[in-house]
Amino acid sequence: MNTINQYKNKGFIQWCVALLFISFPFAQSKAQLNPMSAIYYQNQYLTNPAMAGLEQKLTLNAGIRSQFSTMPGLPFTQFVSADYGFAEKLAVGLQVNNDRAGLLKHTRAATSFTYHLPLDQGNQHLSFGLGLSFSDDDINIANVQGDADDIDIYSVNQRKTYLDADFGMAYRTGRLQVQGAVNNLKRILKKDAYHSSDQPLFFTAISYRIPANFATVEPKVAYRGVKGYHNLLDAGVNIEFASPSVNKVNVLALYHNAGSATFGIGINWNNKLAVNGMYTTNTRALSGYTAGDYELGISYSLFGKQK
Repeated sequence: MNTINQYKNKGFIQWCVALLFISFPFAQSKAQLNPMSAIYYQNQYLTNPAMAGLEQKLTLNAGIRSQFSTMPGLPFTQFVSADYGFAEKLAVGLQVNNDRAGLLKHTRAATSFTYHLPLDQGNQHLSFGLGLSFSDDDINIANVQGDADDIDIYSVNQRKTYLDADFGMAYRTGRLQVQGAVNNLKRILKKDAYHSSDQPLFFTAISYRIPANFATVEPKVAYRGVKGYHNLLDAGVNIEFASPSVNKVNVLALYHNAGSATFGIGINWNNKLAVNGMYTTNTRALSGYTAGDYELGISYSLFGKQK
């Protein structure tokens, strides 16, 4: 009887692992189709190393993203990042991202070096950023119900840490901002089965700040690529309301041509502490399964000199 149960457990685990490998790219691809909403305004460094240290100060960020559902094993994302402009032209950055879906976990840590080149006219800057990242995938054996020594589980957890790189550029004035980044450079130099069909390929965006009597309005259009999908277009606006005090309130709205939309609100106290909350509707393909995602972010800056 014990032998029969062992075979049943092993077969059950193999079936579960196979199912997870089928469903995990789907969960990951949704995350790439709708990435952390903070990349558009609140924390642009997350997707472009050239956007680290835009000001001469240390900025600390943290955020989480999850779905409005109590179903166990749903995708959950969290990040922490720090970027520091320690000189007029130089900046460094560090970020750690963790994605969980079911028993599978993906962890990525990246460090970057950024050079902000001042141009001759006014407050124009041309920025270059190079990032080095380390990624790791594993299965949470503690939550496995069955034979944790199964060879399929063991092989996933024995994968080596994956090394990759990102490169970004940005042109900035007091109002205009144009940026672009190429992600996962290793795939260009070496064909590797590690890169599944949900990997980000590139990110480009253009925005323009329009000052008004009551607020500063910043429309933005982003165009990005994800491997295995048509290129994606995001368009939206962030409105930062003018205030007689040093505190600022902002609202934002974005439309994603993957069939979803993002809405958010935030407050910034004295250009040091900022808190943001955002809600993203599901893509068309998943609109009937959950009520969408919520995202919470916090940022704290040790104030310094603006570039």
